[in-house]
Amino acid sequence: MLASVVGVAAVVLATSQPALAATSVNLPLSSWAYLDSQSPKTKFVNPAVAPPVGTILDDANKAHTYRSYFTYDLTQLKGAVVHSSYLYTYEDTVTDCSTAATIELWRTAPVKAGTTWNNPPAELDKLISVNRGAGAYCPGYLGVDMVSTLNAALGRHEKSITIEYRITAAQEADPRAGRTFQQPTLSSTSNHPPTVTEPRLESPTRPCGTVDKPSPAGASTLFRATANDPDEGDSPSILYAIWPVDHPDQRREFSSYNYGTDLSQYADGELLAWQAQGRDYYDAGPWSKICYLVMDKTAPANPPGVASKLYPEGTTPGGGTGLKGKFRLDAGGDLDVVGFAWRDSSGYNGQVKARHPGGTAVLEYTPKRDRFEELTFHSVDAVGNRGPEKRYRFNIADTAPNVQIELGGVGLPSTLALTARKPETTAFGYQIKGGPETRVPAVDGAATGQLTFTATGEVEVVVSSYVNKKLIGQDTLRVYVTDAPGVASAEFNFDTDQIAGKTGSFTFTPRNSDVVAYEYVLNGVAETVQAAADKTAVVSWTATAGWHDMVVRSVRADGEKSMEAYHQFNVIDPVPNLYSPTLQHLNRIDGVGLPVQFYVSSRLPDVTGYAYRFDGEPEVAIDGGGGSTEFTVTPTHIGDNTLIVQALLADGTRSPEKTFTWQPFEAPVVSTDPASGGADGQPMTLTFRSVLPDTKEFRYSLDFSEYQTVAARPDGTATVSFTPQSGGGWFSARVAGVAQDGTTSPEREMTVPVRDTRVSVWSEFSEWSPRGGIGVPGDFSFSTSWTPEVVEYRYRLNDGPELTVAIGDSWSTRVTVVPDRNGLNMLTVQGRTEDGRLSPVTEYPFQVGTAPYVFSEEYPQSTPGGGVGLEGRFEFSGGTAGITSFEYTIGGVPGTVEANAEGRASITWTPTEATGTYLVVKGRKADGSTTDEVWYFVVVKSG
Repeated sequence: MLASVVGVAAVVLATSQPALAATSVNLPLSSWAYLDSQSPKTKFVNPAVAPPVGTILDDANKAHTYRSYFTYDLTQLKGAVVHSSYLYTYEDTVTDCSTAATIELWRTAPVKAGTTWNNPPAELDKLISVNRGAGAYCPGYLGVDMVSTLNAALGRHEKSITIEYRITAAQEADPRAGRTFQQPTLSSTSNHPPTVTEPRLESPTRPCGTVDKPSPAGASTLFRATANDPDEGDSPSILYAIWPVDHPDQRREFSSYNYGTDLSQYADGELLAWQAQGRDYYDAGPWSKICYLVMDKTAPANPPGVASKLYPEGTTPGGGTGLKGKFRLDAGGDLDVVGFAWRDSSGYNGQVKARHPGGTAVLEYTPKRDRFEELTFHSVDAVGNRGPEKRYRFNIADTAPNVQIELGGVGLPSTLALTARKPETTAFGYQIKGGPETRVPAVDGAATGQLTFTATGEVEVVVSSYVNKKLIGQDTLRVYVTDAPGVASAEFNFDTDQIAGKTGSFTFTPRNSDVVAYEYVLNGVAETVQAAADKTAVVSWTATAGWHDMVVRSVRADGEKSMEAYHQFNVIDPVPNLYSPTLQHLNRIDGVGLPVQFYVSSRLPDVTGYAYRFDGEPEVAIDGGGGSTEFTVTPTHIGDNTLIVQALLADGTRSPEKTFTWQPFEAPVVSTDPASGGADGQPMTLTFRSVLPDTKEFRYSLDFSEYQTVAARPDGTATVSFTPQSGGGWFSARVAGVAQDGTTSPEREMTVPVRDTRVSVWSEFSEWSPRGGIGVPGDFSFSTSWTPEVVEYRYRLNDGPELTVAIGDSWSTRVTVVPDRNGLNMLTVQGRTEDGRLSPVTEYPFQVGTAPYVFSEEYPQSTPGGGVGLEGRFEFSGGTAGITSFEYTIGGVPGTVEANAEGRASITWTPTEATGTYLVVKGRKADGSTTDEVWYFVVVKSG
């Protein structure tokens, strides 16, 4: 009957997923049921219908009132925190969308075996009460946030949750409010907070500690705990907290890093509590149990005693290279000492435990160096506090043999030449590390032996010295074994440069026991040569110029190839090398009548110079004793131009000729007036000269403007005027010649410098910070790029007279001006050319302070003057108006001097020693205010 009323709805149950960090799932629907008022003693579990809610009339017009219950499995959320959750569904059918209905969702007690309409689950919490119908979107959506509800259920350790859908009691019997729903979905995004176990202290390791037996801790302590997070992919961190036991209000939290946590703020002997907490990206877990530590900031008072029979302290050689020694360490009965830390001069270090607190320990140490070694020792207490250091310096007898290994290769014997460092050596031992040792007698302190390596790669070879059967020294060598063949040549090697044309040979020798041939690559050409009966091969070669890399491999009978051998050598080219930077530009800059620069060099020995012939002209000899030099030639026509160069040798002979032919660029040649380029805002001329006959005009563009034409004169030239307006920089010129028949030459593209005509001013005076004072001279430097046209500078201070200074020979010209006012001053400057043209005005504002002017003829500022016992006069003036006195300090002695009506004063001072001292002066006005200070450095001559 119900199916015919409310239809059939599909049942979709979410499946469980593995726990991941911040896992998002749809929680499994364990079951659902509805209750029907017409069946008061029955419940309907997991029926294949759309869940009904409210009153619905059946086909017989009989009213059924329904409530639906949904139970969700929460077991996969055990121990988790829910961060996002939503219970949502859609209305499937609604009896009357115009009727207002209030839908309620309740958390209820579970649906049990005895659940019926007459015995429904208890309604525990109303989750939502919403109005639907009466004009709202219908059928519609219904959802509720479940975060707090789920977390509360988890807090009660509930394994499931049951949700009731119903119509509010006042409307529940109204058949117009009846509706069915799609089965609701309960989503969840949750995370398991990490937990911590094994809280402890480390370096050294100590337990958590109890209040009765706290673990000792030093001023820097390493806290550790183990973080446990059931969510895969999480990387939890650990937070620690610590506080004095009697002051929990002083609790502080921190992270423990590998270099330790600073506890120096706590007093020695203070009892502290601490605990740890795991945290991931989403949640903080519970704090661990409380641990306890007691501060121990007192290090052992004394360094340890150190002794060794084999390696006594001092300069007397003991033991031997590679021989293990025992070092006895003694805490001297200090019960605070539980171990000893050590470090050698190479940085190797460690720690050994004392047999009992205050007792001894033995360090077994094998010196890694010859001759002197130094070990540094500290006594260590239970928390790692280190006492004073003991440096134990000792001498190691040089007893290991000296070894030279002539590598044979793989499967071939390698020869060891062993030499004794101790005359009493009677035998040597050698072995591949881990393999059997071979011993050979020492004859006159030397011996030879053979080892056969079976594979390529790094191999450790141990060599030993013996006196009879007693080991007196040992060393371990790292040998790189290769089966790359040997390559040798008397003529062509890295140390000898032959000259091209020389004939010589290369000899290949095996480093493998099964060689039948050799493959080699020289100058990019691969060749194979068969091995002779002795497994060697010889290859002849006639040298070609250049740097050569030869790669050689041996070939075994089974076709396997060895590692590669590399052989490098150089062959000198007897022909000189010729290079022209002029001809390398992407946009060509050469042309008829334009000089072309060449560099010539030769690696032939005993070069004294070079001789060149250009385009049929007489030969020119130039010096080139250093092996290289440069020269220029100027082509006079288009077409082929040929340069022939030879190196001149000390014996009077010459190298073969180097011939270089090129065709000068056929674009018009451009010259500028001024020759140094343009100047901003100043007219200039460009002259085009064609190198092709019968040119009627030139087609040109200046600074990327539209192309224009200008007629050519009978001599093939034309001139155009141009005034650049670039503010300094460059402008572009493009020009091509056009012949009478309309053919066009290549286009020349060039950049022409444009000089800035403005004057630049530099000074220690600036617009931002006051300097000096009225009457205090200041230096200013003028410079301009508009040279050599500018011959003088015209300048004016404030509204004063215009002054002139000729331009100097250096890049800048310095002038001295004397400010006549405090505060902002203005210096204006222009450059003037010889023909009377003026540059734009440059304004240089600067601030003038109130410091007085100090002058001394006997003791100039920062310049040695006067002498011991020679009186100097120092005059004070200026700074600002209204000065009534000057206060000063010289040589640390203060003083005051009254100023005259002009605001001037002077003092005298006689130095008693040849030194430098500061004279510090400031003016005082009638109102009591003072000026800026001036620091005047006085240097007294000695002698």
